[in-house]
Amino acid sequence: MPILMQIKDDIVQNKFPLEEKTVSIGRGTDNDIQLDDKTVSANHAWLEFLPGDDGQPGSYRLIDLKSTNGSFVNEKKITEQDVRHNDVLRIGFVSFKFVDENEHRFEETSKVHKSWIPGVYYTKD
Repeated sequence: MPILMQIKDDIVQNKFPLEEKTVSIGRGTDNDIQLDDKTVSANHAWLEFLPGDDGQPGSYRLIDLKSTNGSFVNEKKITEQDVRHNDVLRIGFVSFKFVDENEHRFEETSKVHKSWIPGVYYTKD
């Protein structure tokens, strides 16, 4: 399941699981994600869920709702933009990282080898 992580200085402040639905973002109390930031419009943006075809996973698109200060994906001002794993979304002064667990793959673990020198180990990478 994709997650929207609110980040500040590369530290996760909040996590918002995205449960295959469109999420509203803004300062107003009627939003799914409410932001306490005066640079954020009352109804600032939608993170729209787009269902996949033939068993394929769905995707998300950030849509700016004609906000005063705009919406950004990877620091590029957008009106509408598909979001991908590790994209950084910015609404006002609030940044989010979009993490898609379907795309998140751990790097292969390196195997540790013992050398002929006592106490010295190495990897072949």
